[in-house]
Amino acid sequence: MQVTLVQYAPIWEDRRATRAKLEGLLAGIGPTDWIVFPEMALSGFSMDLSKTTWDAEDYTFFQGLARDRACQVTVGGVEGGQNIAFAISPAGEIAARYAKRHLFSFAGEDGRYRPGKDNAAYRVAGLRVSQAICYDLRFPNHFWGEAGDTQAYCVIAAWGGKRSEHWKTLLRARAIENQAFMVGVNRIGEEPTTRYSGDSAIIGPQGETILDCGGAEGVFSAQIDAARVDEWRAAFPAIKDRTP
Repeated sequence: MQVTLVQYAPIWEDRRATRAKLEGLLAGIGPTDWIVFPEMALSGFSMDLSKTTWDAEDYTFFQGLARDRACQVTVGGVEGGQNIAFAISPAGEIAARYAKRHLFSFAGEDGRYRPGKDNAAYRVAGLRVSQAICYDLRFPNHFWGEAGDTQAYCVIAAWGGKRSEHWKTLLRARAIENQAFMVGVNRIGEEPTTRYSGDSAIIGPQGETILDCGGAEGVFSAQIDAARVDEWRAAFPAIKDRTP
């Protein structure tokens, strides 16, 4: 299946302007099964809920994108005071919502948003996907409980460039320990207090790099095969040996 990562700098706290920018970025992409955008994809990582909370036009934009391109879309936004990852089906329906469980207290996120309580899973062209957002990546227990039923983890992020090596290392570690694909989509550009380095990537179930987007703005695609997860787990059955 074809996976497409969209790495860019959102227009700070301006969802309408960012939608217009995305129309340009997406104009030239070919057929794909899954398009993934970063955390708070339209506003940047703002603590101002009046700027981050989605309105009807925001939902319509991404639901229309999924329908028009007949593909799955995963995208970050804000709804009901929570930092959300929306999984939108090719029919344009919201198939799953994941509310970020681990809020980034270092930036005051825990004082502005409400944490989620549950994991979320969905399918993309038969691939079994579990969702995470940014800071969740630092907590291995977030991923362990779902590992047996998960072939790919999707992590959307606004991960600061000063900690880019942490991002890259943790994506690879989570792939290796859970024997699953990691689809990590981060942003680039600058906000008032933070610079972002991108480094969006797809990591394979043995920790191999399938796609590395570096620091450029653009749309990047790669092929993945869910059978690789099942084959590796059968050959090296580490997950069944995991203890609580």
